[in-house]
Amino acid sequence: MFYERLQTLCKEKNTSISAMLKELGLSTGSTGNWKRGQLPKGDVLGKIADHLETSVDFLIFGEYRTNLNEDQLRLLELYESTPDRAKYKVLCDFEEIVNREIQKMT
Repeated sequence: MFYERLQTLCKEKNTSISAMLKELGLSTGSTGNWKRGQLPKGDVLGKIADHLETSVDFLIFGEYRTNLNEDQLRLLELYESTPDRAKYKVLCDFEEIVNREIQKMT
């Protein structure tokens, strides 16, 4: 259920739902509806997901839904784990490798 996932994510971030909503400048008036199973509007879901560093899919369904295959997800995971100062170099190096491989094939 959305509300329980929201509570868990807030706890992981050492905050409460009310505090998080206040930070986002959103009303806490709808939380009672969320407890009863209603979902926030799309724009609110998006703001909450961004703030809690998760996806709307996870907030609604409890899982990450994606069209990416395992290799693509692994590449994203590796990129995200790369220190910020090295990300540009990783992208440039990867692009060079891809271009080299494409040239070999043609």
